[in-house]
Amino acid sequence: MIDRFVRWVLVTLWFTLLSMSISLSVCLGSSQQDASHASALLERKTITLQTDTILVSQALAELTKQTGIRVDDARGGPDETVHLDWKQTPFWQALDALAAASKARVRIYPTSGRIVLDKRSPDYQLPPICYDGRFRLCAKKITTSRDLEIRNKNGHGKATHLLVEVAWDPELLPLYLETRPHALRLVDDSNHVLTIPDEGSSLTPVDGRIAVDIALRLPALPRRTLTIRSLEGELSMIGPSKMLTFTFETLDRLAKTKENDPERQLTQENVTCRIRDVKLLPKRWTIRVALAYSGGLKQLDTYQSWLVNNEMTLESPDGKRRLLSTNYVLESASAHGAVLSYHFRELHGQPSEWRIRYRTPARLVETPIRFTFKDIPLP
Repeated sequence: MIDRFVRWVLVTLWFTLLSMSISLSVCLGSSQQDASHASALLERKTITLQTDTILVSQALAELTKQTGIRVDDARGGPDETVHLDWKQTPFWQALDALAAASKARVRIYPTSGRIVLDKRSPDYQLPPICYDGRFRLCAKKITTSRDLEIRNKNGHGKATHLLVEVAWDPELLPLYLETRPHALRLVDDSNHVLTIPDEGSSLTPVDGRIAVDIALRLPALPRRTLTIRSLEGELSMIGPSKMLTFTFETLDRLAKTKENDPERQLTQENVTCRIRDVKLLPKRWTIRVALAYSGGLKQLDTYQSWLVNNEMTLESPDGKRRLLSTNYVLESASAHGAVLSYHFRELHGQPSEWRIRYRTPARLVETPIRFTFKDIPLP
């Protein structure tokens, strides 16, 4: 009886350990996969261009050609030649170097998505800038304040605020940005080190933008301090690791199939895109699509937010013509998928002339953005 009980305990223990091992392997695999996706997400667009003389307009054209990122030229006046030594130089560093060589400045328009090389004003000076992967962080303004309703004792009521522009290349498509940095470390011009406590977490939606301004709250520094020698910390971004594109048959063929037919379902990287219904009315075409994520998506405050960059287009078989949807209706959304209906009202040609292309995130990852500013002058 005792031997039987011991064997039962040992078998139970073995199954428990096996289950824990499998769970741990799955968790580690998922973490490693997330880390891999985050690392791939930060891979920078680079350019190689080494020449003694080149027109700035030609350099901008080559920058766009090699990186796929457009930069508008708003300098005005005659074109000029510059010397460039770009060897696998990341996009943002190359653009700032070109601006310096041509005595211009970089302007970023967050909502329109424009990146502009503009003329400088006579009193312009280059602010502190740092980079991390596909991100460019610029310290734009620093102010000190004092709350007059708080007695000034041991620095209470006094604060320093640093306005930082966080920009990214337009292809990144982030959803949220952490606006309260972690692991802030400040070194003043006397080499005194201040480690600033974290203020919790605060995510702000940034979809449809290529930049956002955030205000870093720093402790008040003694009046004798003239410069912040270095300021380092870490933000984070939540966004798609990449966007997947599913291409289906032409509308007339899909309309003749049934919902569960293989022509209506495609799978990439654990994401399944299925065409549920195709309605081809005389003045409106409606296509209903269902998305399924086998591993689920990162928990967000609102499930709809991961759909903002989704897009359905109709494309000619040769890829030369595209037709955008007029509007869409979100029927349901969760961490494991969504159902949407897309409507096309500006119709051109016949259903046989158009095939469906659908874009959706592969998965959502949290990506760290590390920054280090040097020599920030205090007011």
